[in-house]
Amino acid sequence: MKTLMSSRPRSSEANRHLALQLAIQLPDSTDDARQVVDELAVLLESYMTQPGPRPLWERQVMALDPPYRAGPALFWTVALFLLTMPIVTALVALVGVQAVEIPFMMPLAAGCSIVFGRRYGVLVGALAALAHNLLIVPPALELSMPTALELVFGGCYAGAAIVVPTIAKHAAALRAAAMSACVRLAPAPGSPSPG
Repeated sequence: MKTLMSSRPRSSEANRHLALQLAIQLPDSTDDARQVVDELAVLLESYMTQPGPRPLWERQVMALDPPYRAGPALFWTVALFLLTMPIVTALVALVGVQAVEIPFMMPLAAGCSIVFGRRYGVLVGALAALAHNLLIVPPALELSMPTALELVFGGCYAGAAIVVPTIAKHAAALRAAAMSACVRLAPAPGSPSPG
């Protein structure tokens, strides 16, 4: 049996023990096991031994499980709203259709809800409804009783802020359920089609 020689120093007993623990977890197929080892080498070289701070786009996203500091979350929620609302107001004035704000404000409410929490998504929805009444509904810069359209808009924003994070959180389970239902609904191969 041929012994493989390496330029690296001889491994310690502890490292050999760790290597054995990893080897036990490798797939039975030799090709698959080699692919796993290759991927492990890439991870080692790319992430563990790379000198200096990694570029922002390569860093791991930090989990923000509540409770976290609410100040930055509130700042970014309001900042994103303030950046988006002038664009929406200009588009409504240009197109003349109030519903043009929905493709902007609903994803913003859902996005803030996913990133920072539902209360911030609902806050965006409330701010959007208030800004719609103040800036878009004539007379401008005067609050009036909310119309049915404004109530529907506000409800859509709040609904997106509440429902979308739940869907995102349970996406894998919902996908599995949908696929399972499709398999059950599809006719079995070779069975006669109805009709």
